[in-house]
Amino acid sequence: MKEAQLVAKLPTYTKSILQALNEAGYEAYVVGGAVRDLLLGREPGDYDITTNARPQQVLSLCQAKGWRTVDQLGHNFGCVLIALDAFSTEVTTFRGESYDDSDVHRPAHTWFCDRLEDDLARRDFTINAMALDMQGHIYDYHGGREDLRKRLLRPVGQAQIRYGEDALRMLRACRFVAQLGFDYVQDGVPAPACGMAGTPYYLKEAPVFPVERCSGLSLERVRKELEKLLVSEHAGKGLMLMRATGLLQQSCRVRQNGAYLQVPILPEAEHLLGLPQNPRFHLYDTWEHTLLAIDNSPRELAIRWALALHDLGKGLPHIRIIKPDGQPSDPGHEAQSAKMAEAILQRLGYSEEFVRLVVWLVAQHMRFAPMLLTGEKTLRRWLRHEAVHGPFRTQAQLIAGYKQLTEVFLADMGATHARDNQQLMAEGRSLGEQVIAMARSSMPIATQDLDIKGWELLTLVPQAQIKTTFAYLLNRVQSGNLPNEHNALLDALKKSLARKKRQQEGTTASL
Repeated sequence: MKEAQLVAKLPTYTKSILQALNEAGYEAYVVGGAVRDLLLGREPGDYDITTNARPQQVLSLCQAKGWRTVDQLGHNFGCVLIALDAFSTEVTTFRGESYDDSDVHRPAHTWFCDRLEDDLARRDFTINAMALDMQGHIYDYHGGREDLRKRLLRPVGQAQIRYGEDALRMLRACRFVAQLGFDYVQDGVPAPACGMAGTPYYLKEAPVFPVERCSGLSLERVRKELEKLLVSEHAGKGLMLMRATGLLQQSCRVRQNGAYLQVPILPEAEHLLGLPQNPRFHLYDTWEHTLLAIDNSPRELAIRWALALHDLGKGLPHIRIIKPDGQPSDPGHEAQSAKMAEAILQRLGYSEEFVRLVVWLVAQHMRFAPMLLTGEKTLRRWLRHEAVHGPFRTQAQLIAGYKQLTEVFLADMGATHARDNQQLMAEGRSLGEQVIAMARSSMPIATQDLDIKGWELLTLVPQAQIKTTFAYLLNRVQSGNLPNEHNALLDALKKSLARKKRQQEGTTASL
């Protein structure tokens, strides 16, 4: 894209702020991720601005323009938040930073500087260290534009210094690889090859990160980076970099009762790399299969977490067996994986509802394939069992859960030999549609899912019998012998009450 076209792509509110600063005699540039994304032809999520104007000067300018501002960050980091045209823009003064061991993420000292070049030198990666002015000129002191062309992610300057300043940058490196699909490069000590040659996750050498610094990062920040990575287009590539550098084996921390508690990130995945699987069904080792399954799936957090954890139980001593033909097998690994998934997600601080859903997806992922060979009655029994015992509180949640399970199954199968079996994949998709239709039409979970209201029941039964009446109707619908339709429910209840009345009358007459 030509430089003049880049300026044309800027939103009106961004150009207004740049122009106002320039007219007041200050330098002003769009900086960082927005410049990167514009050069890549992507839509930036936001447009940050850097300037040589000091925070108070920016505030005074905004006051003269009548723009609303927030100066919560100005005193510490030189940042003023400008609200204009319903959008918020961070305007930050050129600054330098220094770090010490008191915090592995935030700088110990910051100071204002007068040169754009000095401000860009403190940034993390070359592709994020570029600036764009109103004339369309790009300022690139570290080769970021060339790295974009070559699809490389490279730290500004020496990697060990960058990561020694801010440990979160190591996780950001993996996240950017996942989002952009770029290759990561740095000067470091070569490590053995990671992954099977010819796969998308093969690394000729693993870069060296000071990963021990992760222990000082907050759990919240680490979890956010993991989530952004997992829902990215190239999540598998980002996870491979995390594993290759040792980040998955590290811990972060959370403050509880006035003390810091160390929380492991994902060391349980370490044994999957190189773990063989039966070649009759699998093309890849367990780790590469996991990464490919993730990349095959919709970019939804629960689905991605389920696939990241679905085979963790494989290869463990009490799970793995060697069959008479000499090939490995892992019977019951889904139950073990579900148990491990629950522990992992709980320690990472996820909500109880989210944990239950992901654990259910992991536990059920091996049940889907056998259902291809069963009839409608077996499907209904499975659906009813999960409606009663699964993690769902409403029919809508049940339907959503089976949609997600269908995607987990298809992604899992697509990362095996079945990826070449279009018929099997089509049958799997059809089964998912069948189960979802069944759940939607005839599998309510709670009484509010029934097509009848409590006040309607009060015209037929006493208040004290409302609960048992709802339970009776719910059981009949779930059993498949009563449609969840208003008139059908009313007729069934009336017939049941009439039958009970006749029985009572018959008993009285016999007496």
